[in-house]
Amino acid sequence: MSLIALEFAKSFVNGRITAQVFAEAYIELYRIERDNGLLLKDEDSVSECLSTIFCLADLYNPDFDKEEYELNDKQLIEQIEQELKKLN
Repeated sequence: MSLIALEFAKSFVNGRITAQVFAEAYIELYRIERDNGLLLKDEDSVSECLSTIFCLADLYNPDFDKEEYELNDKQLIEQIEQELKKLN
């Protein structure tokens, strides 16, 4: 089970990591877990949550000249928090 990726997302929501650090590190962490087959061991709900968080992290853009669909710091944290709540 991908406990590290899940706990990492929770740390971000709890304010322990900045959005930029989180987005870059989560994308790499997700890829490592995916490539090592760890994500295949997750329950469907956890797998969907982690996959969605990956997509959200990929949509993050700290720049002011972002596209309409891209997320800022506040939007990223809010949307990840919503995804994590679905697991409870």
